[in-house]
Amino acid sequence: MPCDKNDLVFGQTFFEAIKGYVGFDDASSDFLRRFHPLAEEAFPRIIDDFYAAIQRHPGASAAITGGAAQIERLKQSLVSWMHDLLLGPHDQVYFEKRARIGHVHVRIALPQSYMLTAMNRIRVQLAEVARDRLSTDIPRLSATTRAMHQIMDLELAIMLETYREDLLVKNRTAERLATIGQFAAGIGHELRNPLGVIESSVYLMRQYLAKDSNDPRIGRHLDKITAEVQRSTKTITELLELARNRPPQRQLVGVRELVAAAIGAALLPHQVTVTVKVTAAVPGTTETGTDSTADVALNVDRDQLVRVLSNLFINASQAMAGAGEVVVEATRMNDATILRVRDDGPGIPPDVRARIFEALFTTKSKGTGLGLALCRRIVEAHGGTIVAEPCVHGACFLITIANTTE
Repeated sequence: MPCDKNDLVFGQTFFEAIKGYVGFDDASSDFLRRFHPLAEEAFPRIIDDFYAAIQRHPGASAAITGGAAQIERLKQSLVSWMHDLLLGPHDQVYFEKRARIGHVHVRIALPQSYMLTAMNRIRVQLAEVARDRLSTDIPRLSATTRAMHQIMDLELAIMLETYREDLLVKNRTAERLATIGQFAAGIGHELRNPLGVIESSVYLMRQYLAKDSNDPRIGRHLDKITAEVQRSTKTITELLELARNRPPQRQLVGVRELVAAAIGAALLPHQVTVTVKVTAAVPGTTETGTDSTADVALNVDRDQLVRVLSNLFINASQAMAGAGEVVVEATRMNDATILRVRDDGPGIPPDVRARIFEALFTTKSKGTGLGLALCRRIVEAHGGTIVAEPCVHGACFLITIANTTE
């Protein structure tokens, strides 16, 4: 049952169906609205407890990459969320807004277990407020508590549906990659051999014609042949890498070394510059400090991470038409290191961003749709995540890799 307002389940939208299943109706909404003035004064305490619990648990706090400033923004968002929870109106617009929040949880890779248990902290404390403020009106307390449990369960159903949607997409992607892998394994090596012959023949032709011909057109045509052979070889290599899906051979390597190697591999034009900024968490706080000479060591497969970064650099260079700046921001938190790669290009439209990591999906006339799919597979093989973030200017990719020595 996908979270789409146009999809019907037995003649009802998804939200109508689940509301009917738990018995949440207009009377339930009314009890929640009447409870709002009583609960509102407890919101700051509930929210402080909510984020204090997140910061105590590494698995949950890993999803927060922006330090204290991000937490303050999230607290304000949670205030609005709680107002809407009680005030409604609990209609299709409410559902769509909640579904968008669920997709954010999926995008930042918040584990479902923490999403479920975090909701429990809010549920328990709202129930305590209801019990304290309505203890003299037992019928109203009972109806309010029932409505509150209903709406919290509806919230969980919406959130879980977004996780289910993400799982379905990943399963479809895995099936597509498996098909690509079978195809690549069958013909990859067969294609490499003739391409190698063509490349060596072009080399010999250059040597021969250099002695007997001054026609520049011949050189240009040979350059075109070489470029197309290299592009074809790169496509085959990416297909074979997707097919192999080999586990990372980890070693400690600095971010600056990874970036330098990726710049070399990407063969960027001189007009494209890459800047590295490194920040690290201040021990015992959620603040970060910046050091222009600092570095961050990652326990990763060097060659694989270089491939990821070089792919992002090549895409950025193409988006910027061969001129502009790429900024790599490395932030080491207590439990994970965040690599943010952003460029000066036109950015990524939302509809493209939603599919950008799908194998064979591309918006380029000569694109293969393999590069970012391979990036995602490599990062996920490291136990990390890669997402395309919305940006005011340019494209922005966020890579999260756990700090581990294993």
